[in-house]
Amino acid sequence: MSLNVILSIISEEDLKNLEFCKQLLLRAFQERNDLVIKSLLGKISSVFVFSNEQYRKEVIEYIYNLVHPLKVENLLNLGKESILGNVLIIYYFVKEISPLTSEKIETFVKLSELKYAKDSLTLELIPITDVIIIDLNENVGSTNKSSDIEKCIEICELFFSNGLIARTIDTIAGMLILYKSAAKAELRFKGDIVDSLIKKKLDVFLTLIKKVLEDVKDKEDLIKYYDEIYDILLRTDIPVFFDSDKIYVDFDSLYNGNFYFAKVLDKLGNIDLILPFDKRDVSQIQKVYDVNTGNFITPRGRIGKLLIYDVFSFRKVREVTRILEEQISFVRKLHETEIEQSIREILHDQNITTHSPVEKVDVYTLKLYVNNESDLRDAGMILKGRGYPKVNLDSVASNILKAIDLPVHIIFLVHTGVLDDVAREKFINQCNRAKKMYCIVDAEDLARLLMAYNKM
Repeated sequence: MSLNVILSIISEEDLKNLEFCKQLLLRAFQERNDLVIKSLLGKISSVFVFSNEQYRKEVIEYIYNLVHPLKVENLLNLGKESILGNVLIIYYFVKEISPLTSEKIETFVKLSELKYAKDSLTLELIPITDVIIIDLNENVGSTNKSSDIEKCIEICELFFSNGLIARTIDTIAGMLILYKSAAKAELRFKGDIVDSLIKKKLDVFLTLIKKVLEDVKDKEDLIKYYDEIYDILLRTDIPVFFDSDKIYVDFDSLYNGNFYFAKVLDKLGNIDLILPFDKRDVSQIQKVYDVNTGNFITPRGRIGKLLIYDVFSFRKVREVTRILEEQISFVRKLHETEIEQSIREILHDQNITTHSPVEKVDVYTLKLYVNNESDLRDAGMILKGRGYPKVNLDSVASNILKAIDLPVHIIFLVHTGVLDDVAREKFINQCNRAKKMYCIVDAEDLARLLMAYNKM
């Protein structure tokens, strides 16, 4: 029986059967009948929208594997008219386009052809944990048409507000480049606001905000209209964000990791502001205002687990979405000295520690940026390379004890073998007890790091 006939007689109830749905999709793509594929995507859309998250996730991931070999133009042709097709295409772009560079903008803006891309429901249906990383440079304006830059801004603003683009300082810097390259005055005005915040020019920000809210004349007014200003920035799609989890105690400082002011209550009961991506002496702060709840909260301390891509100096790790088994095998063959040299080169620090003949693997110290380029920290690194296919407590205990006694903020445990549970638990417990941040980097993470910085 032909697929055309099957599609004419099946019901929505039939398509709720996930395995049956997959069989139809597989056959449609094997037969390469574009009209049938479009019709099938349309029919599944009505079921897809009202199905549970697990159904949606399996359907999208299944089709993604089927369409992966296709060219973008073919994919757009198949899916731009249906909700399922739109979700699939956006899912594909988030997976494949990152990092978004100047050279990819022409392809990226093809998302503007999607019929339902601006529908908030469509974006909510995307079953994805990955986000797009923006990595733009100043040649955006010279290598892309003005119309494409404007479309790119519109899509980026939409995706940013829906959590499909990473909420980081690099994203803000990339958006600023787009705004500055735009021809429309209103977009350049947005760029001026972003520029004033990222460069911490409070007087410039106040001058700009006064154009949309006349009552704001000084810092006191900024505090008074704090919530209202934030709402105005959100409604106009300026890429600000505020998450109470991004405000935390980091040793002797309170760090604001949001792209908006942190409103704080100091020890004397006065209200003050911390600029975006800036910090303040924590001993002077007692509460932080959460704009999302309207309440003052106690900021959280920053000790414990740190992921490698959360370290500003290693942030490009996010851009490496795929690692091959041979790349992991390459890493497993590295000696500690080779790992150390690569990491120091990444950090532009050539002060290589000399290992003694007795102890080939030791703790060495270095400096790196954690939150941003102004947040320089001391770190200690424990390395276990090819000589340790299994890292047990005996092989790492002395290193842990030495590391926690060092005047460092973060301790890294970098290993290319298998870290057993006892050693892992001991490392974590000792770091927490010593109030240190810690980062465990396994062979896959190390491969991503070396790939991200062209050290492989």
